[in-house]
Formats: sequence, structure tokens, C-alpha cells
Amino acid sequence: MNAEPCRAVGSAPRGFTLIEVIAALVIFSVGVLMVLDLTRSLSREMRYAATTSELVVRAQERLDSLESLSFDSLTVGTADDTLTIEGVEYQRTVIISSVTGLLYQLDVTVSPVTAGEGPSYAATSYSAAHW
Repeated sequence: MNAEPCRAVGSAPRGFTLIEVIAALVIFSVGVLMVLDLTRSLSREMRYAATTSELVVRAQERLDSLESLSFDSLTVGTADDTLTIEGVEYQRTVIISSVTGLLYQLDVTVSPVTAGEGPSYAATSYSAAHW
């Protein structure tokens, strides 16, 4: 008795052709490249979010320190300082302006020294004199 499986006359042996294997490898490679690109984009967005969070913290710290001062110790004007966050230089600008005789507006802006090099952030608060 013969143990070979029965095949129809003229049928080819089963398996993948070289073109099918190449096509599968191309599709797989495109998928891998897309995942790598997505990973790079997510990494860039995570760095941007971390930088933005650091800007918010630095601006809020300055604003909180101004809010803790008494109204009489605040002086109307502008002050600047420079911060380095994630290797990028940022300028923090504090503007104290008089809204009325009893109310000051406190503005803190943090923006990159070189435009377009990173995110920026601005916060506003008020300080009032006691009646």
C-alpha cells in the first residue's frame, strides 16, 4: 500500500511562491515602519507635554510669590529673567499693571527666546489693597 497523499493530476505542490513571500515582507515592513514613526511622534509629544508642564510650574511659582506679597510692596512695572528648560532658553516676563488705585493685574508670561523653539505659557492674577 502506498502512503503518499492523493493529488489531482496536474496540481502543484502546496506552499508559498517567492512573490507571495516578498509581498508579505513588504506589508510587514510597512507596518513596522508605521509603528516606529508613531513611537517617534509620541515621544516628541511627551517631551512637548513635559516642557509645557514645567513652564506652567515655573510661571505659577512666580505668580504665587507675587500673590503672597502685600499690595503695598508691589511696584507697577515689568521684570524679565531667563530660564533653561529641556535645553531651551525661555524668557519669563512679569508685568504688574494698575487696573484701579486699589487693584493690580499680575501677568506672567514664559516664552522661548527663539520663536517657535518650544511652547509658551501665560498666567494672570490680581492683587487688591485692603479697604
